[in-house]
Amino acid sequence: MTTDDRPATDVATSQQVLKISELRTHPGRALVVFGAPIAFIVTGSLHVVAGSDTADMYLALHDHASVWIGIHVIQLALILLLAVAVYYLTEGMTSAAARVSRIALLPYLVFYSTYDSVVGLSTGLVVHYGAGLAPDEQAVLPGVTTVLTGSVDQPIPWVIVIIGSLSWAVAVIAAAVALSRAGASWAATVPLGLAGVIGAIDHALPFGPIAMALFLVAAYVLSRPGHETA
Repeated sequence: MTTDDRPATDVATSQQVLKISELRTHPGRALVVFGAPIAFIVTGSLHVVAGSDTADMYLALHDHASVWIGIHVIQLALILLLAVAVYYLTEGMTSAAARVSRIALLPYLVFYSTYDSVVGLSTGLVVHYGAGLAPDEQAVLPGVTTVLTGSVDQPIPWVIVIIGSLSWAVAVIAAAVALSRAGASWAATVPLGLAGVIGAIDHALPFGPIAMALFLVAAYVLSRPGHETA
């Protein structure tokens, strides 16, 4: 069935999806939609792998504290830009799924940023502080980093992590549903939905970069003229 043969409501929703192709004529928006995931792939890949024993975190980060702090400062900005990128994908859509996606972006911004600050940034700051102390004065600091990295096992930090992660999943999956119902092809909506699921697990290797790569695939397909289903 061609676009001209569709009911008026279907044509209207398809035109909403077609608006995304305008990213090619709006460099600023294209930079956010494609640049934010690429930057998150870089920061996620740069995470220092400390091993399965969180007691080794202090030692693992001892020579990388500045890089670790830099990563998590940058990620605070990237979390905001990713939220804007998801918003751009459904901008102008009026469906319930699109509204759910936009509403879920707010708790994602608040709670995921809080999680990244408490667990990531504060750990790096503790290690950086310890680098200027005498060896005997550093004895207590590995325990501090263990508490910080293991704080997700405590009720309040655990709730923060869950809300932030689930909000990302809801926002992105709902965006995929909204786009699908508006006529976007499965080549865009399936990778986008998977980006929501996988990205909710973690932002570091391997999950974060995989999720961002899937997001990029979806954005690329959506930005191509004629991507809508027939």
